[in-house]
Amino acid sequence: MSAHTQKKKAANRRRRQAGDATTLSATARCVLLALPITVAVGLLLLFITSAVLLATQDPNRYHTAVGLALLYLTAALGGAIATRLCHRHSPLLCGVGEAVLLLLFITVPALFLPDAWKHTVSGGRALLTRLLLLPASVAGALGAARQKKKRRHH
Repeated sequence: MSAHTQKKKAANRRRRQAGDATTLSATARCVLLALPITVAVGLLLLFITSAVLLATQDPNRYHTAVGLALLYLTAALGGAIATRLCHRHSPLLCGVGEAVLLLLFITVPALFLPDAWKHTVSGGRALLTRLLLLPASVAGALGAARQKKKRRHH
């Protein structure tokens, strides 16, 4: 095979790899792949903070605030993971997709728990808490899409 043919094949391969992440189906694949990773990271953070809270005098004192902080941190990390898996392409779509999947992942099981349903119906605060996953996930995705400026050495 000539050197010219090898260069053309390598250029085509690079174009295909770069173009894969920009399609909607490739982005959806990245978001779906990021969901189990995000859930695992969220569970790990939950176990660590639960151990820290159980070591305090009054574990129930901060559990709501810590739980909400972990929820939004997990959403931001999920958006960042989805964007990185998508090679930093379409971070807004990755963030929104990850937020929607996390919203479904949290809300659907809550519908089958009778005690949880009573608490979510009683106020719009639970809805607002869940809807705030969207800006948290998008912020994480946009933060992960930023590239560091390369320093030029003169």
